[in-house]
Amino acid sequence: METKNIIPFFGLKRQYQNLREEILAASDAVYSSGQVLDGECTEAFEFAIEQRCNRKYAIAVNSCTQGLIFAMMAGVDAGGKVLIPNISFVATVNSVILSGHDPVLCDTDNKALIDLESCDFALQGAGVRAIMYPNLFGNCIDYDRFRLQTEFFNNKLFIVEDAAQSFGASYKGIPSGKMGDVSVLSFDPTKNLPNYGSGGMVLTDDYSVYTTILDLRDNGKNDAHTIPGTNSKMSESDCAQMLVKLQYFDAWQSRRTSIANYYISNLKDCVDIVMPNEHVVHAWHKFVMLCPSRYRLKEYLLSRGIETKFHYTAPLSELPVSGEYLDCNSYDFFKESDAFSKECISLPIYPEMSDYEVEYIVESIHKFFS
Repeated sequence: METKNIIPFFGLKRQYQNLREEILAASDAVYSSGQVLDGECTEAFEFAIEQRCNRKYAIAVNSCTQGLIFAMMAGVDAGGKVLIPNISFVATVNSVILSGHDPVLCDTDNKALIDLESCDFALQGAGVRAIMYPNLFGNCIDYDRFRLQTEFFNNKLFIVEDAAQSFGASYKGIPSGKMGDVSVLSFDPTKNLPNYGSGGMVLTDDYSVYTTILDLRDNGKNDAHTIPGTNSKMSESDCAQMLVKLQYFDAWQSRRTSIANYYISNLKDCVDIVMPNEHVVHAWHKFVMLCPSRYRLKEYLLSRGIETKFHYTAPLSELPVSGEYLDCNSYDFFKESDAFSKECISLPIYPEMSDYEVEYIVESIHKFFS
């Protein structure tokens, strides 16, 4: 094998090659109709996601970040404090800040999910009105325990599930996308259900939240401009393409799971794998390992034509954008999230990978540690 760009980290190019004719036909049908916004494809895509996530309402928006901002604006009065875990993509903290709220950090567990003990401690502080938690990498939190803890606060907390990475996952049969007062999905090109541009979906069972977000995404138009809004939509062609891809989603998820299981079976004695939580069907958006020598491993794998990524190199508490706003509680700060950010490394995992490529990655990791 050559040793350059053999196995890219993302598989969107391969996916397009497989679906090119269907994608182009779906796009052409939209463009030929002349209805390029707010049409049947948007409505059909929203309904399809509603059904998969067992929700009453779904609103397509132009990005998950925008959806998270809308969720905060619809559910929490401006100026309230929002609890978030210290490991996530920066969009989590950005959405809290941009919606006019103050982020409060808590630690994560050793799987980079919100640490429920740290969460419990932070909630005893004054002013926390909401929790936004990511089901990171395609894993899910211990949702039963989480609900018990939040119920202790008499259901006064507004819960937002950042499900950007976990569409297709579930906990005890409850789909990710159902685990919050509002849940928000991402269709970023890197996601398991990827758009070619951006895209997101806000899911809720609360009619008031639903109508407010409809207003927010359309400049307040749906409610006679009584609130300020913005223009935040997915196009008809985007939604038409996503409907094509949704037909293949279950098969793609099955393939991701097969790859993950092969990695686990063959790498568990070499590295510390970030495993699914109990009772969780993992979406395997990312396959993450912990390795103290991750920089050397990354360079070694790249020399063998294997691209890897770090998710994430710094916790939110260390990002410059966070410093001005953060209200860090006194819970022994962030030992687990700090440690995780120093050792995490992600392997390629997408349906278009061949068995030979997966085996080659495993073989290469074994050679590194031998």
